[in-house]
Amino acid sequence: MNKPKYRKEVEPLMKRIAALVLAFALLLATPALADMDLTGYSIANGNVSAVNYVDIVAPYSGTLASFDLEAGDTVTEGDTLFTMLTNTLYASEDATVATVFAEPGDDAQTVASRYGAVIALEGTVTQRINASTSGAYNEEKNRTIHIGETLYFKSNNNKEGEGTVVAVSGTSYVVDITQGSFDSNATMTLYRDDSYNNKDCVGKGVVVRRDPILLAGSGRVDQVLVNAGDKVTRGQALMTFMSQDADVGASPIVTAPKSGVVASVAVSPCQQVWKGELLARIYLTDELEIVAQVDEMDMGAVRVGSSVPCTLDTDESVVFYGTVTEISSLGVTRQNAAYYAVHVAIDQSASLGASASIYLTKK
Repeated sequence: MNKPKYRKEVEPLMKRIAALVLAFALLLATPALADMDLTGYSIANGNVSAVNYVDIVAPYSGTLASFDLEAGDTVTEGDTLFTMLTNTLYASEDATVATVFAEPGDDAQTVASRYGAVIALEGTVTQRINASTSGAYNEEKNRTIHIGETLYFKSNNNKEGEGTVVAVSGTSYVVDITQGSFDSNATMTLYRDDSYNNKDCVGKGVVVRRDPILLAGSGRVDQVLVNAGDKVTRGQALMTFMSQDADVGASPIVTAPKSGVVASVAVSPCQQVWKGELLARIYLTDELEIVAQVDEMDMGAVRVGSSVPCTLDTDESVVFYGTVTEISSLGVTRQNAAYYAVHVAIDQSASLGASASIYLTKK
């Protein structure tokens, strides 16, 4: 029996459709890319690069602290890259903080011009004597007062005390009272010896309240380290300052704005830098690309927006696709041939600088 004619025509057609469906399924399957036969394709070699970078600059003029950052280091957003040195204001003596006039971000000179200081202290010595050699025993040695020397004194009611000369100007001098407490405006007779012998008398003076200690600073306030009412000791840090050209909100701690890899470091530890000076460049690793050098003979096979197969030299069996994002208009001549840089965006984990290849049309 003869088979119907339509079966002879339909069967080959169904086989072709099945073959196409199978081929399409294989093309969509992930393993197919890994097993893709790239034999006969034109190859352009290149390297993995970061699409974007960020430059780190000095926030103000000053001196860098020591650091160990170097090219190739991996950094995470928020990591400290550099630290700028700051100037510190210290307590001149043991005291109590009376008030703090300045806050972080303030210009110290502006604050001082308004309040006379950035911080005020009440010393442990609260009284002093404004004295002169008038009334001293009539010997030359008694009319010569030395700053820093210890003097002894009595009030009119014979109350005794002791103090240190803190200022001398001509026949006048000032004594901080370190022992004893007296009424303001009390008249005191001062001596060089605690025997209070008239021959040791070096003058007379009046007790006054000691003024608060006003401390000034210069530059942009970085940190305020104490509060009103705090007890401080001589040499204790009270406040730190950045350079005068620091902007409001600036910080001596220079951090990584995003994660990436250090491409270059432009400065040395302890170097003097100026505001805005380049400190380092960081390649950002959130977007990667392959920059390949394409022979001029293959330039017709690439265009912006096209997809091309790519491999990394670390594992050439893994094939993935990238998208051409940029093609250089300026070629570089090597061995009598011109090569053009082609940028291919990839969504593939890779180390910066890794060797890679892109595949163009078959020869």
